[in-house]
Amino acid sequence: MVLSAKVQKTDKVVKLATQQQTRKRKKVKFKLKGPSVILLILLGFIFYSFGGQMVEMYNVRHEIQKIQEQMDELRLKNADLRKQIEQLNSDAYIEREAREKLGLVKPGEKIILEAKPGAKGSSIPKPPKNPEKTEVH
Repeated sequence: MVLSAKVQKTDKVVKLATQQQTRKRKKVKFKLKGPSVILLILLGFIFYSFGGQMVEMYNVRHEIQKIQEQMDELRLKNADLRKQIEQLNSDAYIEREAREKLGLVKPGEKIILEAKPGAKGSSIPKPPKNPEKTEVH
């Protein structure tokens, strides 16, 4: 019994040794010769060329996208400015500005101005700074 167990172990050791040798035999060294070197250089150049073109296409597409976003923003701004021009040219806006800034009135209207104390042309005197020292007659 003991002998048969040892034989089995030795069979496994022999099998493992032969498997390692076959693995070593499977490794094949690849040597490059003249035409294959030229082919590899040519393939490398082709990949390099296509890679450069792909990067350039990506950059151009990115730039186009940015310009389109700017155009959209400018279109919105242009539309807002057109609305503002329409409002500024309306009769209601012109009339309001003429009343507020220039003090113009329509015929038949009366202006009521608020008198501010101490203002130039006002008949109301400025209030005293110290009310205690003011003499009343």
